[in-house]
Amino acid sequence: MLQQRIGNFSLVAPLPSHGVASRVYTARHHNDTEHAETPAYLVKLLLPATGEAAEHLRAQFEHEIALLSAFNHPAIPSVHEEGVVDGIRYIVMDYIEGVDLATLLGHHENAPRGLSKEIAVYIMGQLADALRYVHGFAHLDRATGVETPLGLVHRDIAPSNVVLSRHGDVLLVDYNSARGAWLAPEHDMGQTGQKAYMAPERIIGTTDATPLSDLFSMAVILWEMLKGQRCFKAETELKTMDAIVRFDISHSGRRVTGLSSKLSEIVRKNLDRDPSRRYSGAYQMLQRLAQSPEARSAEQARAQLAALVAGAITR
Repeated sequence: MLQQRIGNFSLVAPLPSHGVASRVYTARHHNDTEHAETPAYLVKLLLPATGEAAEHLRAQFEHEIALLSAFNHPAIPSVHEEGVVDGIRYIVMDYIEGVDLATLLGHHENAPRGLSKEIAVYIMGQLADALRYVHGFAHLDRATGVETPLGLVHRDIAPSNVVLSRHGDVLLVDYNSARGAWLAPEHDMGQTGQKAYMAPERIIGTTDATPLSDLFSMAVILWEMLKGQRCFKAETELKTMDAIVRFDISHSGRRVTGLSSKLSEIVRKNLDRDPSRRYSGAYQMLQRLAQSPEARSAEQARAQLAALVAGAITR
């Protein structure tokens, strides 16, 4: 039976977890009796296990902890503590009161819906800035002053990994699938990530995941927010992957009408099956988003998003 205290934190309530080997809980600092009913922290645990698969999971979990401990960006969770208690590896992060983007888009209830263009552009702008930071992240050796790029790729950009707060904050979470220089090649599970948001070059195996693969995933999310439909979700994973490989953004049924030329370009170019025809990186996507007319009401869009999230929390 899992104990109710991990390090300096007391577990409050379990939350849904995507991984079979991990558990996620809201928590509070054990000295903070005043806010016992309003937990401010999130604890992610890796349950003890043995075998080759467990070794891969441990390596990926350690990689995620190392990355989150090194990152410093407002759209990426902050780490407060990490350690091992009774064989249980854990990490403590900020708890964000809100919902994931999949909830707001109706994916969990299989009733997809869209968002306004302004809110979609606001969310995508925050994600693009976080992704720009992740893709360009370099480790600084304080002794030598030399920065070494890690070559990071997130590989699991999906609505369920985008957390929206009741204040309108947007966070890109879950770096358990990320690939980079700090993850040993023998522990790199190449096909990791949610299939419905995976770039076609990854599915057919022509190249490893690259930052341009993440841009494709971002564009799928943008398309779903604007269109109010699932882009690739099918009855089976095999059919979903087949739909991605056969996808043609120029087909009339795939177009999203009523967009500015800039926003239309972002969708069209980054959903191209050929990675070389996508943007050069997340920074270019961020620039184009900022230039779109829909970005002019960012503060209003943030307030509208906050209201939507507050409504989703109370439902």
